[in-house]
Amino acid sequence: MAREASFVQKPTCAGRFRSVGVLTAALLILTACGSGQPADTASQGGSSTTRAGASSTTPVAEPTTGSPRVFTDQELMAISSKVLEQHGGRAGDTAMARKSYALMTQPPASGSSLLGPTEPAECNVFHRSWQHEAQLDLSMGFALGEVSNLGDHGVGMILFDVRSAPRDTLAKADFDYSQELMARCATFDQTVTGATGPQKFAIQLLPGPDIGEKAYATRQSFNGNITGVGLRVLAGTVSLDMGANTGMAISEDEALSVMKQIAKEFIDAARNQ
Repeated sequence: MAREASFVQKPTCAGRFRSVGVLTAALLILTACGSGQPADTASQGGSSTTRAGASSTTPVAEPTTGSPRVFTDQELMAISSKVLEQHGGRAGDTAMARKSYALMTQPPASGSSLLGPTEPAECNVFHRSWQHEAQLDLSMGFALGEVSNLGDHGVGMILFDVRSAPRDTLAKADFDYSQELMARCATFDQTVTGATGPQKFAIQLLPGPDIGEKAYATRQSFNGNITGVGLRVLAGTVSLDMGANTGMAISEDEALSVMKQIAKEFIDAARNQ
């Protein structure tokens, strides 16, 4: 979302996500499974902490909803498990995810952008889902999970992650944009370098649901075909990021509807802690 994002799993890839131990690897290949592109084109990157010209021109408003409490990994895992189970999903093992990602042969440096540049460059703040290296930032609480078996036409999957930090820190890290910038970045491109060469994805920003302080959805296209959607929500000290590949298994509307429900339920659960 850029994961910006962060996707629905097609039947041919379903066997890769049967255990929590491989969930981190799943995040790195899921976009490729959904779009038919090589796995390395789905590498995570694009942290909003390094971008050109993306700083907001106006400060983020004071929180109107969400918990003021900063949550640990374990606390986020507990809330995630409770919420995702209601949708047939599960939370992942955060410690294993962090360790697996850090032990990659060439782990990306925190704050780097492996996906490549956006056009315009200032739109890099609006990453696709699953494009920041959240697992590497030990200063923030983190949890991840998945909801599978969605849709009426096959096995679908929504990937989920949540971060927690002091509200101002979190807002600047994940939602440092103005409404003017959002309007200018209504549609932008992001170039990914894969095994077959550079590939350009078109990212469209969609209005987010009326949840939390800030929210936006993304629609991702490749060669004119919609390949995925994502949702990002800021609520107090939690930042939610969800993504799904769209296709035969689950539609865009179905995916965004489930993401909206999960976001609302998670924020309510966090506020009641």
